[in-house]
Amino acid sequence: MLEWSRQRPDDGFVIGVTLRLRGPKPTAGQIAALITARLPQVPALAQHLDGPVGAEVWRPDSGFDAIRHVHTPDRATHPALLVEALGNQPVWEDRPRWGIWLGDTERKGEYLLAYRVHHGAQDGTAAAYTLSRLLDARNPAVPLSGARHGAVPGADAPAPNRSRLLATADVPLEAMRAISRRTGASLNDIYLAALAGALRAWQPPAERDQPAAVRVPFSVRSRQERQDRGNRVGYARMLLPVDEPKPAHRLALVVQQTGDWPRERTRRLLDRMPHHLLWKHIAASLTPGDSLASVTLLGIPTPMAFNGASVTAGIATPPLTAGHLFSSVLFLHRAGATLSFTAQEQHQHVRDLPRLWQCAVAELAAAISP
Repeated sequence: MLEWSRQRPDDGFVIGVTLRLRGPKPTAGQIAALITARLPQVPALAQHLDGPVGAEVWRPDSGFDAIRHVHTPDRATHPALLVEALGNQPVWEDRPRWGIWLGDTERKGEYLLAYRVHHGAQDGTAAAYTLSRLLDARNPAVPLSGARHGAVPGADAPAPNRSRLLATADVPLEAMRAISRRTGASLNDIYLAALAGALRAWQPPAERDQPAAVRVPFSVRSRQERQDRGNRVGYARMLLPVDEPKPAHRLALVVQQTGDWPRERTRRLLDRMPHHLLWKHIAASLTPGDSLASVTLLGIPTPMAFNGASVTAGIATPPLTAGHLFSSVLFLHRAGATLSFTAQEQHQHVRDLPRLWQCAVAELAAAISP
């Protein structure tokens, strides 16, 4: 991923999750104290991936200081604008490739905590693992009264760009679970089938007569492996049945394709392939024109909180690579879920997709009702 991002610097290789917490906003120093205390559980936060192309290695960051990775916006802004701005927020390249941003919400007694990381350093599973370890509500609280950095406002962040839009929608999770109970389909199947319905309503009529190819990443990380760094992911190319007019039939066609992800085969390839062949294998899934979009699901089931402030919701920002028209991610945390789409800023019509996806879920629920 790091090599690919160097070859395609205009792509979006920084991913992340923005969490909404109910409680008093902490200082940058308090967040730094939390990171320092939890570092034994996520040591990758103090490791830097770098080196020449083809010979990148992980090295301990000799000058690591958590406060250098905590950032606060210069001024308050609406949460939706902040989340979209963070979708265009890079991370420093001369240190471990991640950062945490603190922001305000429209409600008193709430705040935003955003974790951003370069895809070369972590895939979505590793990023979710990191957040779950930093904010695990079941862990003993970290003493914050003596936070070393006190009221330090946080570190400077790289200048953001304005190349990507981010459109989101709350997910009718109970409706999706009801569909799952009636059909046996997974939440991921329902997500993909509804996306096919949304694309059918979104695309011009002339483009609705054939399926739409998308790339769906899936984790091949085993429990015995390190969970906090690197990429252990495969990509399945599947055809969304945009050409099928009946919602229930669309779901059935999706289920046929998702029944058996090639996890074991992909894991063996990642473990045994020499670098030059592995590069060719991965590049095939990131070739422009291979598919319309990248579509993924990311969940953090662990209850999360910071200093008594519970995480109530979250928005994930997916990568935008390989010339894809858009990328989407469905983020699940306990009883909440949010769907987000990202695209290059000139594709403003992508902002219609979250609403059309919600409509497609309602159509599917009506179609399978007894």
